[in-house]
Amino acid sequence: MPSMCSSSRQRSRLHPKESEVIVLSSDDENAPPGKIRPKRKLSVISLSSDEEPMVPKAPRKDGSSWQRENSELKQMNERLERQVAGQRIRLDYSKKRLEEQSQELAARSQEINACHKEIQSQQEKLAALEAKELTVDATQLDNTLSCNICTDLMYSPYLLLDCGHSYCEGCLKRWFNETLTNHIRAHPTYNVHRKPVPRDLPQILDIIGPYVSRPIQMQLHALFNNSRQPQPHYTCPACRKEVTGKPVVNHAVKDMVSIVGSVLGRPDTRRESSNIRGQQAGPFDGFFPR
Repeated sequence: MPSMCSSSRQRSRLHPKESEVIVLSSDDENAPPGKIRPKRKLSVISLSSDEEPMVPKAPRKDGSSWQRENSELKQMNERLERQVAGQRIRLDYSKKRLEEQSQELAARSQEINACHKEIQSQQEKLAALEAKELTVDATQLDNTLSCNICTDLMYSPYLLLDCGHSYCEGCLKRWFNETLTNHIRAHPTYNVHRKPVPRDLPQILDIIGPYVSRPIQMQLHALFNNSRQPQPHYTCPACRKEVTGKPVVNHAVKDMVSIVGSVLGRPDTRRESSNIRGQQAGPFDGFFPR
């Protein structure tokens, strides 16, 4: 037995890095020498001098850290859900606005198409009218452009602003002259060459009254009463409406009469006093002073 231990110690010295083996016997070493020893049971224990690598274990987490991480994950999930909900609301609103704008565009498009059709229709009608030869019967305009007094074409038409009727210059002058003659017969002191007094002079005096003295107001009223004379009452030959202002030239009727007269072969053979060269006064200044 000692030899085996010594041999094992020698092997361990020769191979220091290898594992050491210790053999343990279960028999009694003090047995009598003459007695046959039974087979021994050896127990071998292997010892290794090399250290095996240690694997670090993950630190264990306690319950509070897991709850904290779970709470953070829940909060993050809630924020994401709110963001998604807001994006969905904005997306729905955008879709609704897009649909409304599409409907408006469709309505506008229908209106534009209707306008285009109307323009095309009017253009077709205009082209049809231009293709036709338009003719006007001059005899149909003869009555329209004739004077209601002399029944002749109004080559020198004058318009009454109070009623809108038109007459020849000569016919109006004769009509007003007859009215003026009757007025002079009724009022012999009437001055034809008088200076007209404004009809609204009393209203003017009332306005300026607070700014002038009482004697001046009385003098102005006396001057107005002395200068005021009965005025001729001129009227329209057709409707008898009062004429308060000078007649004016009706240029539209004058141009049409010139064309119709040339077509009918009826030129203007009359010469009114207003057409005399060098005459500065108007044809109706004697009836309506300036």
